[in-house]
Amino acid sequence: MDKTDLKVAIVGAGLNGLALALSLRTFGIEASIYEKADKPRVDGTGIIMWPEGMQILAALTDAEKVKAAGNNVDLVTTLTATSEMINQLSVQAIDSNVNAPIGLFHRRDLYQLLLDAYGEDNIQTGQHCSVENEVILINGKPLIADVIVGADGLFSNVRQFVAPEVNIRQPGVYCCRGIVDFNTPEISDEECYVFAGMQSRIVTYTYDRGNNSKYWFAACPVAEGETLNKACILEQFAHYPPFLLKMIKSTPESQIMPSPLADIAPFSQWSRDNAVLLGDSCCSVLPTMGIGFSLGIENAYILAQSLAANFNHIPHALQRYQHRAQQRSHDLQNITHRLSQLTYTEAFNPAEVQSLYQQFIAVNTHSVF
Repeated sequence: MDKTDLKVAIVGAGLNGLALALSLRTFGIEASIYEKADKPRVDGTGIIMWPEGMQILAALTDAEKVKAAGNNVDLVTTLTATSEMINQLSVQAIDSNVNAPIGLFHRRDLYQLLLDAYGEDNIQTGQHCSVENEVILINGKPLIADVIVGADGLFSNVRQFVAPEVNIRQPGVYCCRGIVDFNTPEISDEECYVFAGMQSRIVTYTYDRGNNSKYWFAACPVAEGETLNKACILEQFAHYPPFLLKMIKSTPESQIMPSPLADIAPFSQWSRDNAVLLGDSCCSVLPTMGIGFSLGIENAYILAQSLAANFNHIPHALQRYQHRAQQRSHDLQNITHRLSQLTYTEAFNPAEVQSLYQQFIAVNTHSVF
């Protein structure tokens, strides 16, 4: 069998599913994508891409289109809720060999970039995945493929086959994500800002310089059964800088997405038989450092490489993928989880936060790419 004959079925047409399909295509393998929705989900709010992920994104699509789709920065600045400096991270200062910036995007634009590169007509929609009697099904029929990839997110159905014992963690923290055109001198287009309060956090950045388009993220613990909305944020975050509150207040309700924070603890079994997991289905991370899709696109490329190099022996390919990707993924999961604990549920410790940032950079830049 030639590698071009390899039948790869990807469950989920999200960012990670598209990234894997495009990665496989670079090695001459055309995958089939199965999506449960009636059409691809071109929406969302903001998303960060770290330099390692940016390099792969440019390779899979087009470097100039990537640059045009978002805002490129070098600095991540962390401050207290009263704007006192905690840490400023410069990617170039950490490693002068880094040849890509941090990318700040609207998820819609980033997704459309990948969708245009892959071709929307190649996605099979209305395809519902389930697991019954130890068999992965699509619309009630066995999914037949040489490799089945679960890129179906945190609430993965494929994971119910691969690692059914894994449970989702919910720390009792709720967040709102918003997008708004808002201009203020306190938010530079050249930086991503993190404001850390006592058991609360606001993140903001410009993703479109031409329109002064801002993304913001606000999160804090809530009582069981409660949620978070704009009115609650303006009340509970009243001690934050006035320009942040003004930005949030000016955001239309239709542009605010509330959701509870959730992730999964690191686990070792990423594959079973010919099924394998990718992205949030195996290494979901809390949004503390915005590493989710950067990690996902790197792991997608590793999986594609492993399948292309070991197409005649799928078990070896999946073992190779896990060997190359898993430990770094687990380290990033643990770092972001600990940062979230310090942010939302424990006493804020600037010294430990600084140390965790350093650990994050050390692990994240230690990429196979």
